[in-house]
Amino acid sequence: MKMIKNLVIFTLLLITITICMAQPDEIDHWETAIFFNDSCSYFIGNTEPDSNWRALTFHDSTWIKALAGIGYADNDDITIIEKCLSVYIRIPFNIVDTSKIAEAIFSIDYDDAFVAYINDVEIARAGISGEHPPHDQPADTEHEALFHQGRIPDDIILKKSIVNQCLRQGDNVLAVQVHNISADDNDMTSLLFLYLGITDDSRNYRPTPEWFTNPYILTSSNLPIMVIDTEGGTIVDEPKTMAHMGIINNGPGQRNHLTDPCNEYDGWIGIEYRGNMSMNFPKKPFTFETRNKEGADSNIVLLDLPKENDFILRALFIDRTLMRDAIAYNLSRSIGRWAPRTRHVELVLNGQYQGIYMLVEKIKPDKNRLDIVRMDSSDIAGEALTGGYIWVVQQSDFDDVVFLNSRREGNARVLKYPKPDEVTPEQIAYIRQYEESFRNVMKSADYNNPVNGYPAYIDVSTFIDEIIIQETTANSDAYGWSSYFYKDRNGKMSAGPAWDFDQSLSNSTYNDGQLYDKFVIEKTIDWARPSYWDKLWADDEFFNQVAKTWVEYRQGLIQADKIIAYIDSVANYLSEAQARNFEKWPYLLGQFVWRETPGFEERDTFQKEVDYLKDFLIKRLDWLDAQFNKYLSAVQVSAEMALEFRLDQNYPNPFNSSTQISYSVPETGRVVLKVYNLLGEEIKTLVNDIQSAGIHRVDFDMKDLTSGIYFYEITAGTDFKKIRKMTFMK
Repeated sequence: MKMIKNLVIFTLLLITITICMAQPDEIDHWETAIFFNDSCSYFIGNTEPDSNWRALTFHDSTWIKALAGIGYADNDDITIIEKCLSVYIRIPFNIVDTSKIAEAIFSIDYDDAFVAYINDVEIARAGISGEHPPHDQPADTEHEALFHQGRIPDDIILKKSIVNQCLRQGDNVLAVQVHNISADDNDMTSLLFLYLGITDDSRNYRPTPEWFTNPYILTSSNLPIMVIDTEGGTIVDEPKTMAHMGIINNGPGQRNHLTDPCNEYDGWIGIEYRGNMSMNFPKKPFTFETRNKEGADSNIVLLDLPKENDFILRALFIDRTLMRDAIAYNLSRSIGRWAPRTRHVELVLNGQYQGIYMLVEKIKPDKNRLDIVRMDSSDIAGEALTGGYIWVVQQSDFDDVVFLNSRREGNARVLKYPKPDEVTPEQIAYIRQYEESFRNVMKSADYNNPVNGYPAYIDVSTFIDEIIIQETTANSDAYGWSSYFYKDRNGKMSAGPAWDFDQSLSNSTYNDGQLYDKFVIEKTIDWARPSYWDKLWADDEFFNQVAKTWVEYRQGLIQADKIIAYIDSVANYLSEAQARNFEKWPYLLGQFVWRETPGFEERDTFQKEVDYLKDFLIKRLDWLDAQFNKYLSAVQVSAEMALEFRLDQNYPNPFNSSTQISYSVPETGRVVLKVYNLLGEEIKTLVNDIQSAGIHRVDFDMKDLTSGIYFYEITAGTDFKKIRKMTFMK
């Protein structure tokens, strides 16, 4: 099966009446006008067909007569043809009474691209550009057919306005051209369907197939309702398509009706598809920016998310709880890290109900988002060149700015900010060199030197917190897929923000994601993960800090009852709308879609999926507690067995806000710990007290002092005195 990238591009030719007020005609039932194995005529595109081939008046007597379902190699084709780049298909059909047709649905299972017409009026397309693509034009993208995988292709609703434009009483013709990605591609598919929404109880056509489901008509919701109309435009991977968006949000406890005014937002957006593998699913994810009528960015507050213009609509297709991303982001914020804020909405796109989506802040430099310096093209030297940057470890796309692409170093490093169309060569060179310097240090024998090793290049605390979030959620994609980093001006490389958790909390068998009793960072599928993660994990001091941070968080910030309470609150909020979502997408609950974990067949309700998530989370937390507590207990026993007067090097060092100083005393007595500057002047007394035998730790905050070298001195017992040096860097 082919790898799929930047998949489906559908044209929904719809005419808007009123974006938040339009209501469909009443439909009594649906019937089938065209079935995938109807009689047809086809023409293999070794040459250009007659320019009139799409029209009803075209005489196709020289074309080959066959049953539709033209293609090869996927074992789902009715008429098998030779390998080719394109094929042209005409299927005649008859309409008894156009006045009784409220809507029509065109459905196609295809490989790799198509354009479809009824009586020379284009009704839909995917994966190919150009008004009338010539016979020798390859598909823009690859797309794998779905039926032979046991999945159902997308439906494209044709509103009454399009029905009136293209359908006629009596004879009609559906004309479709299908294109491959290349002439020697291994497969081609074209299974075509046309369904009619009939307004009375008359029966003039054939029944719908067993997998057909009536389009869901949304009338009201307890969630905000988002209504997007592209006004005949085509949503593509890029560039963004101008569209009108309205959001109906009457406030907490108030019902939102599709006929209500768009009181949250009523304006323009630019919208495009987003994602890699998620583009393969019929429920598509989107990214959009709010705009004015002229197409310029316009910062606004959306559903209490702080003012900005870039947002993402997560489709939540494989996550039957509809909340795994929200859980992880909420968890990350709870430990003090910025993570995208979210709001669940119900989406109506071009008149078609799409189900529950999650509105998410896009990761970008902004005072209301990731608060780092925003660079411009003049920042090419000196201090200005040092930040801020945002990049991600992921599989790269053809138009990405990639500053490292080597499987030996994990997945590609894709620069997100500065933006691809704004970044300068100097900026790319700087961040490439910085990350390379860090990687080189991690390969050296002295990689954990507190002065010249990894603490000099990375903000260690952010790497610890990233591990804790990824391990808490047992994220299958952790460390190598959608793994973000940033570097502020004059700052170090930082891990985060948290992103992309739809395969977490036992929602995927990839990388043994169904197992609660393994560290994700230790699992065998590691080619996508940069090697510095493994080196950090193997470092005793780093692992010790992870374990201690985990125990600290579990005492307050990451308590099971707090997370479970959040999950229950989201589940309760979604309890009504989830039923509509799974009516729209009926083959999700209890069905195999992708990388299903054991027992998925029995989890045939939303609540069962939520309960499964909670059960896994509790087991995961208990297992992590056991691992880290066992380690810390062993360290404590080892330390007590070898207890002596000792003053350890502060950690981290150098540091830019606070640091921790550890020391041990083998007997009860007075301990004095002081900090001095280079002139020998006392800065602060950290300890002056009678302390029992054991290992002790004290935190020291330097945020009000100037950068430089400082000394800390301990006196204890009858004659123990020790001085160490530490470096403070703002």
